[in-house]
Amino acid sequence: MPYSSNVKFPRFMMHFSYAGQAYAGVQVNASAKIDSVQGVVERALYHFQSSQHPLRFGVSSRTDRGVHALHNTGTFDWIAPIDVTTLVQPLNAYLAEKNEQVRILRIHPISPQFHFRRHCLGRKYVYRLGFLQKNEFTNVNTDIPFLRKKQRFLLRDMTPATCNLFEKDFITYIEPPYDLDAFRQGIEVFQGQHNFSAFTNTQGRLNMAIERRCPVKTMRLGFVEGEPMVPLMESSPLHSSMRVYNLVFEAEAFLYKLIRRITGTLVHIAKGQMTTQDVLDRFACPPDYYDSPYPTTLKPHGLFLHEVKYNEQDFLNPPLFRPDDVDDDDVLMEIQDDDEDEEELDSKIMSVR
Repeated sequence: MPYSSNVKFPRFMMHFSYAGQAYAGVQVNASAKIDSVQGVVERALYHFQSSQHPLRFGVSSRTDRGVHALHNTGTFDWIAPIDVTTLVQPLNAYLAEKNEQVRILRIHPISPQFHFRRHCLGRKYVYRLGFLQKNEFTNVNTDIPFLRKKQRFLLRDMTPATCNLFEKDFITYIEPPYDLDAFRQGIEVFQGQHNFSAFTNTQGRLNMAIERRCPVKTMRLGFVEGEPMVPLMESSPLHSSMRVYNLVFEAEAFLYKLIRRITGTLVHIAKGQMTTQDVLDRFACPPDYYDSPYPTTLKPHGLFLHEVKYNEQDFLNPPLFRPDDVDDDDVLMEIQDDDEDEEELDSKIMSVR
């Protein structure tokens, strides 16, 4: 969406959070069958705006369907006579009345020259991972003839941890066998500056080809022990011995589905399906690995946009940026299934080149 600095109306920044499982991502998408976070926020603002002037709302950090945000930001122009900075509580009351899983944290004025993406200093994501224990899995009688392989897997998947209704949308489960030490070793390989083009998917590579995006990013990763969101009593038969860890990603910007595919790579390393040398090879010569089945894209459950970082002084007095600055996070975010037509997208990439 074009977002010119040549505006005539006061401009504001909104800080907000949301539970992503209820929406088709943060950005409005006409082809999606369910609502977007942006659509919900715009309707809430329209409810308090007396003018019919179109509302221009831009989101700083775009997240996919199922990804949550503890802190995201967006900017908009406001021309109603009501002071929008006083509407945080009324907006939240409106959202609660509509049963929306979105909440407004803060609204404040910004300079028309402030750019919600280009003046962003970085983003932090947290991926909650639940490492299941072998003793949690149900022993299934594989001799039962009418149980197909998929059905056996579904039965086997019903561990005490996955029976917890309050975790299912906010954590990604990792099945045994796995080697946590290998997982940690894999994290160290991703630290620092690398070419991450082999760790996005075909759609992400098409985005880069069309928009001439740079795949080189500087990333910091952390791996710290977490805790269950709603721990069950140890005396309960559904008590789980699952170990929860938070995988933390920090960078200025990320490629499409990059975090979910890096985490998928770490899981493959922990399971012995990939090695750290495979990662180094992809950094050195990414195109050679585009046809590899690895890495896979993990489910979005448990992935949180934790923070969008700014210098508070920049809100009203932003530094000038170069006209040719590239907005790394402004990528195409069409709804794509994980079983997308790779050959069709590859042909698009070649036509762009």
